[in-house]
Amino acid sequence: MAATVKFKITGGEVVPEIEMLASATIFDLKKKIESILEVGVSRQTLRFNNQVLTNERKIERYNFSQSATLVLLVAPLPGHPRLKICVKSPYELSSNIRVKETTLVADLKKEISDRWIVAAKSMTLYRLSTKMEEDLPVSDYYVCEGSKIEVRYNFHSN
Repeated sequence: MAATVKFKITGGEVVPEIEMLASATIFDLKKKIESILEVGVSRQTLRFNNQVLTNERKIERYNFSQSATLVLLVAPLPGHPRLKICVKSPYELSSNIRVKETTLVADLKKEISDRWIVAAKSMTLYRLSTKMEEDLPVSDYYVCEGSKIEVRYNFHSN
């Protein structure tokens, strides 16, 4: 059986774990990260112990143990464009909203609140099943063009 390495990818608020064959390249790992986080390979830099990992090198050449934690750095988009994202509620309501990578989650909630006429305090936003904290920018959750944000309501009866 081929050797595998399990990677924990840190650097943002979403922390996926990815298993890869040791014979795969770092570029292959980045493609897998792209498929999960929707962040293009060209924007990714992976670091391990303060060393930048090279796309062409095979994973086995880095002598990782069976599991390793890598830091993912994502280069900001040039010109800070507005990205179109899709926001969905559990009630089949959805909206396409434009945000910048620097938009705070609190500001995104206000935008949704204004569109849907729902109190911002009654909703919680999630990206890739991770709760989004209001004081952080959406880029901390790898929000990029076409990303999906889930709205969950927390209505409480008194």
